[in-house]
Amino acid sequence: MISGIVKSAAILVLTVISSLAAAAAGLFTGGDRIPSGVMRWWGREFIRIGRWKVRVEGLSNLPAGGAILAANHQSLVDIPLFLAALPRDVRFLAKRELGRIPLFGYAMVKAGNLFIDREDPRDAVHLIREATARIGRGQMVVIFPEGTRSRDGTVGGFKPGAFFLAQRTGAPLLPVFVDGGHKALPRGALLFRPADLVIRVLPPVTAEGGRSLSRDEMAHETRNRILSARGQEESPCSGPALV
Repeated sequence: MISGIVKSAAILVLTVISSLAAAAAGLFTGGDRIPSGVMRWWGREFIRIGRWKVRVEGLSNLPAGGAILAANHQSLVDIPLFLAALPRDVRFLAKRELGRIPLFGYAMVKAGNLFIDREDPRDAVHLIREATARIGRGQMVVIFPEGTRSRDGTVGGFKPGAFFLAQRTGAPLLPVFVDGGHKALPRGALLFRPADLVIRVLPPVTAEGGRSLSRDEMAHETRNRILSARGQEESPCSGPALV
């Protein structure tokens, strides 16, 4: 209990300091390079303070240029895990509520992350333009198609709308399986706990014969790949098939 309280307090202080630094850097430089570097440092220190053992697999599947990474979502730990584990610039596409978190949300905005208002269709136009620019600069954009965090590590249904970006940009779409976050910080919990974290980058989703995939097909195939990586069989309670 005491160890969990100390870890949580240390991570809170780290997050406040890092957010202040990233926000200030964004204001003074007007760009996202330094703020994103600060947030990458935050991610590495977050994992170090938590003392979680991290296993990273499949980095050879990452393309040389920009890409879209579609991952299952277990915990708030997933964001620092991506920042700490991947060797390249990462940006997140998340719901607008995350960007409204005091200080941290502002720092994430300054670091070049993208936030969408699900109730405002006009946001999609701006999002596509910004995401295309980032992918063109060789950045990787991470999306969580479940739209919410899992309580027990199972993979929920994927919303096909999350794959609109992949369809419009034509960027490589790679499924990513993450695990352990639901143990490190269960949904609704305040104290961090011991856990082993896994991040596994899977091969790109492609269609046979060079044809284009629909958003539903992308969602279905991506989710099936992640289910296979987790060893979770398709079932009605884990989310319906999308095609």
